Amino acid sequence: MSSNIVPGNINGTFPIAGQDNSSQGFRDNFTAIKTNFTQAKTEIEYLQDNKANTDANTSFNDYVVSRAVLKDCGQTVYAHGSKSGVVTLNHENGHYQTLVTSGSVSLAFTNFPSTSLGRIILDITYGSTSHTLTVTNPTLAADNVTGFNPSTDTITVSTEGRYLYEFVTPDNGTTILMHQLGKLYTTTP
Repeated sequence: MSSNIVPGNINGTFPIAGQDNSSQGFRDNFTAIKTNFTQAKTEIEYLQDNKANTDANTSFNDYVVSRAVLKDCGQTVYAHGSKSGVVTLNHENGHYQTLVTSGSVSLAFTNFPSTSLGRIILDITYGSTSHTLTVTNPTLAADNVTGFNPSTDTITVSTEGRYLYEFVTPDNGTTILMHQLGKLYTTTP
C-alpha cells in the first residue's frame, strides 16, 4: 500500500517573517495539513485493521504467506464426537479431526481450498467391528487402506480401535486422495 499523504502540499516557508502575509496562504496550508491528517488517519486505521495480531486471532483471507519460518506451531483439533450416518469433514474446522463411530459412517467433505492443496487427517475410533466407513466423493483414490473396497468406496474394519486416515485434494475436492497413516493404535497406561 503506497501512502497518499503529500507533505509537499504544505508551504514550509509560509508565513514569511517581517512582511504582511496573505490569509489565503494560511488557509491553503491548513487545508493541506487537514487533508494529510485525514489521509494519515485512514491509512493508520487500515494498518490497524489488517495487521497480524499477536494477542488475537488473525485471518489472512487466503492470501499467500511466503518465506516464513515456523517454530513451535500447533494445529487445531476438531472433535466431531460420537456419530453415525453422514459426517461432513469441513476443511475450515482444521486439518486434524477426530471421530468416534456409534454406527456406520458416510464421510462427506466441504470447504476445501480452491487454489491450493487441501488436507485433513481423520483420527477415527471405530466403536465396533460392524461399523463401516464410506467415503462419498466423485473420485476417490485410496492407497494402503486396510479393509478398503474400491468398488463401493467402503472401509470395513476387522478390529475395532483407533485408525488414522489422510485425505488430500489438489482440486477443491473433485479428486480426493486417501491414505491410511496408522491402524489400530492402542493407549498404554
